[in-house]
Amino acid sequence: MKGLDNILLEGRIEDARQYIANSIGTELLSDESEEILGYFIDGDPSGNHKYLMWMVKMHDIDSGFSPNMLIDLVERFHNNLDKIHPALILQDIDLGMDRNGRHVSRIATSPKNIDSYPDYKSLKGVVEAAEEAVTRKQKETEAKAGVDKLYEDERWLLVKPNTYEGSCYYGSSTKWCTASKDAPQHWGDYTKRGNLYYIIDKSHELGDYYKLALFKEWDGNEEWYDRADDALNQGTINAIRSMVPQNLITALDGAHKKYEEPKREPELLTLDEFREKLAEYIMTEKGLQTINTNSGTWKLDIDETDGVWVWYHRIDKEIVHVVQATPFWDGRNEIPFDFVNDEGMYGDWSITAGPESLETEHISQDAYLKRGPDINMYRNVEWGISVFLNHIYLPLVKQQLDKDFFKELIGHDYATWRANSYVSTFKFKYPPREGTMTQRFVDYLKQNPRKTSNQFYEDVLGYPRPRAHNNMFFSSIKDSGIVKMERQGRQFVYSLGPNYQAWVEGRLLRT
Repeated sequence: MKGLDNILLEGRIEDARQYIANSIGTELLSDESEEILGYFIDGDPSGNHKYLMWMVKMHDIDSGFSPNMLIDLVERFHNNLDKIHPALILQDIDLGMDRNGRHVSRIATSPKNIDSYPDYKSLKGVVEAAEEAVTRKQKETEAKAGVDKLYEDERWLLVKPNTYEGSCYYGSSTKWCTASKDAPQHWGDYTKRGNLYYIIDKSHELGDYYKLALFKEWDGNEEWYDRADDALNQGTINAIRSMVPQNLITALDGAHKKYEEPKREPELLTLDEFREKLAEYIMTEKGLQTINTNSGTWKLDIDETDGVWVWYHRIDKEIVHVVQATPFWDGRNEIPFDFVNDEGMYGDWSITAGPESLETEHISQDAYLKRGPDINMYRNVEWGISVFLNHIYLPLVKQQLDKDFFKELIGHDYATWRANSYVSTFKFKYPPREGTMTQRFVDYLKQNPRKTSNQFYEDVLGYPRPRAHNNMFFSSIKDSGIVKMERQGRQFVYSLGPNYQAWVEGRLLRT
């Protein structure tokens, strides 16, 4: 059976490759087509590539849907198969328009067979409907699981909500902000300061008092609210305490001792603490102590005595250019950049990166200052430290050292590049060693511009290029700008790139 399974898998992959080849009218797939097919093969969640052909066809029909979008939708379809059934399909689900401009509202064949879906929109509509097909009873069960039931008899119920969903369920038909479906932040604000308890009269005999909320702060201060969210005075509170069962009052008074204030570590590191952690980490990572910029290579030194971060560029034994750039210096939420001339005096250039520069669209300062065991699995370091250095601090340093001021000061103008793949190790030093792929490929393009990688293999290496062979090399040399890649019909061709001259002059650095 194992052999048959392998034959099935290989057959489906080969069918997909043949479909692409027929579509583009060539026997050999381009690098891009092979790469896209590889994405679909790796991203198929079925385990036997049964979704592979559908993804290939959809990408061919409309390349506006990226491989990641198609893989994501297929994963959602696969994860919700148990919720997709004919009754769901027969509902009035908007599946868009077919190729003839007709409204599509249902699918005739098996809804669990992905080949039943003629386009991206039709599958997306059914998947979204399936994801929303959570019954009210399921929601109710989840909400009830989010409370502690402290007391209950035929008439009275006392609960302590532990989740926002539980608070909304037992606080329904009230105006309590802690049970508002539009403002979950209120629930969080209250639970940070104390405990919430809801007292419910199941007989509804008390009118607006049939649901009561008690907020008891950690210091013991109490606030009582009726269903209309009006605060109760002490007289009304005493009257209610006299009406409810004594066992409920006992449970209520004992609950606050049980649910005492949790011991919390400070949520955020101070700026000084964070700077110390940065220094400890960066001095153990040699790769972070050097940065390549348009003005050249700069090295970092952190003074162990006063904590000053100094980037320096040495031209010869006599001349050293120095830039101080200490993050959060003296506890300030900024990075001051100061140039120190060869006489040890501050030069005529300085700039300060303020708080707005220390965050990005996707990385907030609270995120990287957060104290906790959020460890980067690849570097065994707190996530916030790694993110700040690689996505905020080092890019800011490079941005400053790339400026014309430093290029003119040092007398060099380098070109820099970054590999799109973090696992790429190519640096492309000049001159390349004789007989290497770099030397042979570049020399080939000098004489034969706008050629494909397959043509290079056949003309220079003397055999057809195996599928995906040297993909990392071709991707990295394109990223470097030594060569450029362009579409020519259904193929991708290479020529010498914008950084070729900088490379042969020894002015190309990888960042």
